[in-house]
Amino acid sequence: MSASKAPPRHRVVVDGSNIATEGRTTPSLDQLDAAVTAYLEEFPGAEVIVVADATFEHRVAPEDRSRFKEAELAGEIVTPPAGAIGRGDAFILKIAVRIGAVVLSNDSFQEFHDEHPWLFEPDRLTGGKPVPGVGWVFTPRLPVRGAKSTRPVRKLTVALPNGEVPQIGATLTPTSKVAKVAKPAKAVPKPAKAVPKEKSPSVKKEPAAPRTAKVIKVKGGVAKKLPKPSKEDARTQVELAAPVVALRRGRQPVNPEADFERFIRAYKLRSKVTGEVRSFTSHGAVIGVNLSDGTPIECYAPTTNLGNPAPSRARDVLQRGEVHQFTLLSVDSVRRIAELALR
Repeated sequence: MSASKAPPRHRVVVDGSNIATEGRTTPSLDQLDAAVTAYLEEFPGAEVIVVADATFEHRVAPEDRSRFKEAELAGEIVTPPAGAIGRGDAFILKIAVRIGAVVLSNDSFQEFHDEHPWLFEPDRLTGGKPVPGVGWVFTPRLPVRGAKSTRPVRKLTVALPNGEVPQIGATLTPTSKVAKVAKPAKAVPKPAKAVPKEKSPSVKKEPAAPRTAKVIKVKGGVAKKLPKPSKEDARTQVELAAPVVALRRGRQPVNPEADFERFIRAYKLRSKVTGEVRSFTSHGAVIGVNLSDGTPIECYAPTTNLGNPAPSRARDVLQRGEVHQFTLLSVDSVRRIAELALR
């Protein structure tokens, strides 16, 4: 008895720039995350690939740019290569062809109808909109034909003087007409060469003095020699030997300096930490760790550190208010936050 065939995998390529801008003038990373989450809840087991345009990072709100970069580095959002012909739309359709995926977008991709006629096949294009009081609603759709995809092809028709239609390969002799001889154009006198202006004596600029490097000593980490910061960006970056913290929540430090110093002294890298799940982000969870006197310290556990393989959402393995054992992976002294991994 032959084994039954496994059902085909449900693969989806999300037009991130389109879905994040639906009903808005600027894209929202929260809206994109909510749409993907709702789709996975409606279609459990779907394999989702989110593709965003190369300009997406610069069009979202400034406070979301670090989250977008984190998601891109984690492979949760893909951007097309720089200078790609057709930009994000062509990249999305190439991925969909390669893996036979459904495209989640409200765009019709009109300029690609001739190259990708499969867009008009049933269940290859899905649209979605957030409905107030209901949530995201997804529905199959067909592309809207535009001027480029509906323009009829003009056929060249030629008739002979006797009314007959010539066949392919027939030689046509044009009617005898006296060819008009084009009059030679009058020669235009060349303009006189402009007299070059006298160059003013140039003043030699003295070369700017090289910036001196500043060595920063970090307790418990490896110091790195950094160039002296400019006036526009006077922030000093410190790199530890531990992995770089994934969370970049704006430019302001997360925890008070004195409390965070106590946290560093109390916990060493790779040590066990007990923490409570406080809230969730689009790509991880915020974990609260209390010091010996009950002072709370806010830490972060990205989804990539919550299992092997990593879950698609932190909510799949954690619940708000639960207490778990974590491993301290790294400490960011500039942002004053620690990165944890679920044990």
